[in-house]
Amino acid sequence: MELRNISDKVMDDFVETSDKSHFMQTSAWGDVSKNRGYIIHQLGLYNNEQLLGTALLLEKKVLMYSTFYCPRGFILDFKNKELIKEMLKQLKDYCYKHNGLYLKINPDLIIAKLDDECNRKETDEGNFELIEFFKENGGSFRGFTTTFSESSAPRFTFRVNVERSEEEIFNGLHNTTRKILKDKNPYKVSITKNDPNALEDFYQVMKETSIRKKMYIEPYTYFENFYKELANKDEADIYVASINTNELKEIFNNKLANVDKEIEDVNKRPDGPKKENKLKDLDQKRNKVLKLKKEVDELKKERIVLSSIITARFGDKVWTIHGGNSDELLFLNANYELYYHILLDSKANGYKLVDFYGSEGKVDKSSQIYGIYLFKLRFGGDFDEFIGEFDFIYRPFMNSLITTLLKSRRKIKYLLSVKRK
Repeated sequence: MELRNISDKVMDDFVETSDKSHFMQTSAWGDVSKNRGYIIHQLGLYNNEQLLGTALLLEKKVLMYSTFYCPRGFILDFKNKELIKEMLKQLKDYCYKHNGLYLKINPDLIIAKLDDECNRKETDEGNFELIEFFKENGGSFRGFTTTFSESSAPRFTFRVNVERSEEEIFNGLHNTTRKILKDKNPYKVSITKNDPNALEDFYQVMKETSIRKKMYIEPYTYFENFYKELANKDEADIYVASINTNELKEIFNNKLANVDKEIEDVNKRPDGPKKENKLKDLDQKRNKVLKLKKEVDELKKERIVLSSIITARFGDKVWTIHGGNSDELLFLNANYELYYHILLDSKANGYKLVDFYGSEGKVDKSSQIYGIYLFKLRFGGDFDEFIGEFDFIYRPFMNSLITTLLKSRRKIKYLLSVKRK
């Protein structure tokens, strides 16, 4: 067998037909990564003229050496251990030849399903056994990490099966989500896909989210590159949820009028405990409507962007990658309307799974990530655990030396910046 450089079409055609297909192992992801400073290697493992596996490698220069990363890959039949072993051998020779310090992999292999409290409830023994297999073949296992910061890509995710009927998808939602969505978008939240100004709308709510959560946000050019490179090969969408405030004001005018009409009708009834209790309930309802109506009446802009998501799609899957929400009109639950719309849109376009792209593998209610975990949990998908990361180190001494030097340099730069301040 031998490893060869392959074209975009050869790689994408092979990945698309694999049950482990992933957008991060496509030529489009190579285009995204190229604009972020990586050197791209598109490789195919051949037995004579038969293509048996592919690997997209991202190379980064470190002094006179390089590191290699195979995000969510490589792609082949993971039930064939001899084939995996051959791929690892060929990749080792290839990376070593290109002055590689190490190769990092984190394949799209699910080893377990978790319950709502992050306890393993079902395990695919076949994939779980691959942990020891990779270690036996030179891989340094990063371990059963649980937080985002411990690995290059999330080790947990929620995946919703959208091959089911719309009724089954809805019934699979958490009670909270069904309650929010049962009235079928009563506030007329508008959801659009790939509008001309979608990227600007998206970045607007991303900035609001980063300020609210005190999180770092990538510059606009990052998201522009991410979306455009994937969209060039028809592998990305931007969904935007917005509201027309004039329509919303009219909805609340009608709500108030309806409550007042109910109160008027109840007042015509004979006096008694039932009438008093009903009027008390209606008074509370009216006060709630008035409170929300006041917030709506104070809106100045005619259109407000409430929520937005960039998705990637390839093979049989859709991934919700980057998303943000406005601080305004949170009671409209536009993010729930948006995610549910994506589920149904993915179903309508023939996809099998929607991957909510990442969760932490522990429940910590004090963490700022907990809200993201809870939101994704409420869409009723499988809570999946990936196999994790493996580093295949080819030059141990130089890798250790360069890692130490880089850590020392970062520490010195930090101390100098503190001194200047």
